[in-house]
Amino acid sequence: MRGSRLTRAQARGKHLLLHFEGKLVLHSHLGMRGLWRVRPAGATSAEDRRAWIVISVAGAEAVELDGSQLMLRTESELRSDPRLRLLGPDVLDPGFDASTGIASLRGTNQSRQLGEALLDQRVLSGIGNIYKCEACWSARIDPWRLLGDLDEDELRRVVIEVAALMRYGVETGRIPRAIYRRAGQPCPRCGAAIQARGQGDANRTTYWCGSCQRGNALGAG
Repeated sequence: MRGSRLTRAQARGKHLLLHFEGKLVLHSHLGMRGLWRVRPAGATSAEDRRAWIVISVAGAEAVELDGSQLMLRTESELRSDPRLRLLGPDVLDPGFDASTGIASLRGTNQSRQLGEALLDQRVLSGIGNIYKCEACWSARIDPWRLLGDLDEDELRRVVIEVAALMRYGVETGRIPRAIYRRAGQPCPRCGAAIQARGQGDANRTTYWCGSCQRGNALGAG
C-alpha cells in the first residue's frame, strides 16, 4: 500500500472502510478496546507497540491501536461480505430519521427486550452499550421492556435520543455518562440508585434507573 492514495473514508455502523487506489479497502473494526489516534507525523509514543497500522501523509499520521479486526480487502470482496450486507440502518447516516429507526425496531421479533434489540447491528447499526443505556435513560424508557409493549411514541423517543447522543459524541468527542458504570450511585434525575445487570445472550451490562425510567416488574429488580 506504500504510495497509494486514500480516496474515500466510509463508516458503516461500527465498521470503518478506508478506500485506496487500486480498488483496495482497509476494513477496520475496533471492537471493545481499539481506537484510532491522529497525531503529528513522526511523533512516537509508548502506545506504538500496540499499533496495528500507521497511515502517514505530509505532516500527520493516523494510528490504529488494538482493535478486533483489520483486513486489507478488495472492493468486490467488500460487496459480498454478509456482515456488511446484513447491517441495519446506520444511526449516523445523514438520511436516518425517527421513522426509519421505528420501522427497523418493529421489523424484528417484538418479544425481544428493548436494550437487547438496540445492540443488534442487524436492527440498527452503530449503537454501542454506552449509548444504549444513556439513550434509554434520556428517553425515560426501561430497557427491559419488550418491544411489543412499547407504543410508537416511546420508540420514537428512544430513537431520537440515541441518534442525538451519538451525533453529539461525534461532534464533540465526548461520550455521555449520566448513568453508565454508575451502579449504586444516585440517578442524576431522581436520586434513586442506579441499577445494573447483564442483558441478552451477550450478557452486556445494562445500567438503568428503576424509579424514573418507566418500567415493569422485570426491570424493577
